[in-house]
Amino acid sequence: MMTTSEKNQISVMIVNDSPYMVSLLSDLLSSEHHIKIVETARDGLEALRKLRHLSPDIVLLDMEMPNMDGLTFIENVNLLPEKNLRIIVVSNYSPSNAKLILDSLELGAVDFISIPPDDPHVVEKLKGTLLSKIEVASKSNRDALIPKAISKLRPSKNTDIVSDGMASTVVVIGASTGAPRIITNILKDIPSDIPAGFLIVQHMNKEFVSTFAQRLDAISKLHVKQAVEGDQIMEGTALLAPGDMHMVVSPSHQIQLDHGPKRFGVRPAVNVTMVSASEVFGASTIGVLLSGMGQDGAFGMKMVKKRSGITLAQNESSSVVYGMAKAASDLHAVDKMVDADNLAHEIVKVVKQIV
Repeated sequence: MMTTSEKNQISVMIVNDSPYMVSLLSDLLSSEHHIKIVETARDGLEALRKLRHLSPDIVLLDMEMPNMDGLTFIENVNLLPEKNLRIIVVSNYSPSNAKLILDSLELGAVDFISIPPDDPHVVEKLKGTLLSKIEVASKSNRDALIPKAISKLRPSKNTDIVSDGMASTVVVIGASTGAPRIITNILKDIPSDIPAGFLIVQHMNKEFVSTFAQRLDAISKLHVKQAVEGDQIMEGTALLAPGDMHMVVSPSHQIQLDHGPKRFGVRPAVNVTMVSASEVFGASTIGVLLSGMGQDGAFGMKMVKKRSGITLAQNESSSVVYGMAKAASDLHAVDKMVDADNLAHEIVKVVKQIV
C-alpha cells in the first residue's frame, strides 16, 4: 500500500539512448524526495512497450534515438489518452535539433530543455531548470496538449495587399509554456491586410527564436521575423523578441533591444513590451496573454487597460498552463477570456473596432 508521500510523488520516466544522460538525469533527480524515477528506456519503441504497464506523470524524452525517435513516440502517446502523462524534451542543442524540438511542441510536448555543447556549468544549470520544468509540467492541462491539425501548406503572401506603412495599431502577444502552438494557430489565421503590427514575446531559449520566427513566417500571411534594433513596427508584420533581450517600443515606433535586468525572472519580459507599447500607442494597443506560468504580462495588461487599450487572454480550459492569464485576471486586467481556437478571430475583430 502506498504512503501519502509516495502518492504525492511525481513519477518520471527517462527515455534516452545515452547511458551518460540517463545517469546524469537520474543523479540530478535522486535527491528530490517528491520526484521518483520509475523507469528508463533506450528509445521510443522500448518506452511504448513499458508504458503498457506504467503511467508516469512525466516523460523526459530525447529526440534522436534508434528504432523510434522522439517525434514518433509523441505521436504514439497522443493515441493513448488514458496515459495522463506530460512530455518534456531533453536534448542536446544543434541547428537540426532546434527544428525537431519545435516540432515536438507542435505535437504536444509541454516544454523542452536544450543542453548546450561544451558548457562546463551544464550540470548546475540543468538541475534548477529540470526541477522547475517538471513542477510546471506536472500541473499542466493534459487536454490542452493534444494538438489539432495545422496546415503544412504555406499560405500565399499577397504583397499587393500587405501594407508597408507604419502601424497605428499594435497587438502585443505574451506567451510562455504551452504557447508556441497557439501562436502558430493565431498567425496562421490572421489576414495579410490587417491594419496592425504584431509584437510577440515568447519565453524561449535564444538559440530557438530565429528558427521559430522562420516557421511562423512559413505558415502566416504576415511577414514574421526576429526583431532587430531599429525595426519599425509595420502593418502586416510580426516581430518576435530575441532571446535574452527585452523588446522595447520607442516613441518613434521603433524597436529597441535592452539587456536590462530580468523581470519576474525572465528576459525578454512581456511586461516591458506591453508597457512601452501602451505608452506609445495608447488606446490603439491590444494586449494578448497566452498559456504560461508566472505573472509576467499581468502588469503590462493592466497598463494597456489603464491607457484605454483592449486586453484578451487565453481561457483556462484551453491553456496548458493557466498562470500568466490568471495573474492578469486577478488584477482585473482582462477585458475578455477567449478559447485558443477563437483568438485569431477575436484579435481581428478588436483591431477592426479600433481602426
